[in-house]
Amino acid sequence: MNRYLEQLLEDMDAAIANQIAIRSHLDILGECEVFETENGVPLEEKTAPLSQIIGFNKFYFPTSEKLTNDQISMVYSRLLCVLDNYNFFLDFPDKVDERVKYDMLLDIFDEETCYSNAKVTILEFCGYDYETCPFGEELCQCKKFEEMA
Repeated sequence: MNRYLEQLLEDMDAAIANQIAIRSHLDILGECEVFETENGVPLEEKTAPLSQIIGFNKFYFPTSEKLTNDQISMVYSRLLCVLDNYNFFLDFPDKVDERVKYDMLLDIFDEETCYSNAKVTILEFCGYDYETCPFGEELCQCKKFEEMA
């Protein structure tokens, strides 16, 4: 398993470097986004499965049950770097265990996701209803946000 994880981490490092190069090229050109247009009108936002956008099928990642806490931490933190370089931000409540985050992230790999070179896309894991929050009442921040509104 260790050699497999080393290769996976190397592949993610390569993906990060490639995406940095693409974004640097766009910055040099002065284009933060290349819009496809039809008669001068931008087409709708681009969408694709998250796995397709970042180039990693969810089946490349071992299930959390097969990984130690240290291995989860290494793979998850590198995956966050990949997502960050594609302008994705993960919206988790404070104090959610990294193993839970890893599992929930892998669960959405096949979902259609909007993406852009120019703006951040927030990936949310809760519908902001504290009664059905997947994180449970002890970690849910939905009620706090509801009270603030």
